[in-house]
Amino acid sequence: MGKKIRPLVLFFLIVNALAVVGDKQIAAWGMKQDVLIVANILLFVFSLIGLLLQLNASKNPNPNAIVRAVMAGMGLKLIGFAAALLIYLSIVGKDKSVYSIYAALGLYVVYTWMEVRLFLRQNPKKNARI
Repeated sequence: MGKKIRPLVLFFLIVNALAVVGDKQIAAWGMKQDVLIVANILLFVFSLIGLLLQLNASKNPNPNAIVRAVMAGMGLKLIGFAAALLIYLSIVGKDKSVYSIYAALGLYVVYTWMEVRLFLRQNPKKNARI
């Protein structure tokens, strides 16, 4: 299992390291370091749960199990991220960092792409293009 999620863990560690080391540059860009780190942690956890759901469902002979796992993982990530965004906006009010939100949405896209890519690589077919 560890080999299957290694790229996801590596990306998480790289983004967190860049956010911690580049705190002055992040502030110069008008972003908040804590928002990026929390968004990265949440997206990593949601993506990891979604990927594990999909990998477990792929062992089931029923093809509907994979569809349910994909939908559950995407729904969890979308609703969880939207809830975190609404909580952030309600807490900070007018002191929000729009650039941090855009960066977090970019991370959302990258984590979603990685989750799909890692799952598709688990069952390669000879003539399939991934």
